[in-house]
Amino acid sequence: MRQKTLFAIAGVLLILARSASAHRLDEYLQATRLSLSPNEVGIEIDLTPGVDVAPLIFALINTDHDGRISPLEAERYANQVMRETALDIDGHRSQFIVLKYEFPSFQEMSAGEGTIRIYARAIWQGSAGAHHLVYQNNHKTDFGVYLVNALRPGTPAIEITEQRRDPFQRGMNLAFVLR
Repeated sequence: MRQKTLFAIAGVLLILARSASAHRLDEYLQATRLSLSPNEVGIEIDLTPGVDVAPLIFALINTDHDGRISPLEAERYANQVMRETALDIDGHRSQFIVLKYEFPSFQEMSAGEGTIRIYARAIWQGSAGAHHLVYQNNHKTDFGVYLVNALRPGTPAIEITEQRRDPFQRGMNLAFVLR
């Protein structure tokens, strides 16, 4: 009886260990965080390709097919991702400017552990009162899965009054007040 109990516990632990390290293989996870300040909207996007789609994503980035991501290829891809996002504030389109990006190696991507990180911002001229922001991520919608969230403002001058995400979390409608 004791031996059966030990085997059962060992089996449960193995199952838990496997599920704890599991990740989606055939999707491109895109997690977006928006931050508001009185004169800009910051964005951080983490893009993590699953093992099955990593070769496709790597091929999109590594356009000269030399097996590594050059600084120029990284810059082009970061700008492409940001061109495929939309940001409207109070009905006016804003463009994101890429500030920084980090790219993993193909080996890291292939192992499902490589995350591309893009940091950007959009400038806006805020005035006191109520405002409305609409964000939409349109990058790789054929196999992308998405998360989007607004971070708590770092200043009491901004109060987020409402957040609504679309069912796929590709987009967000955000109401806020600038004091």
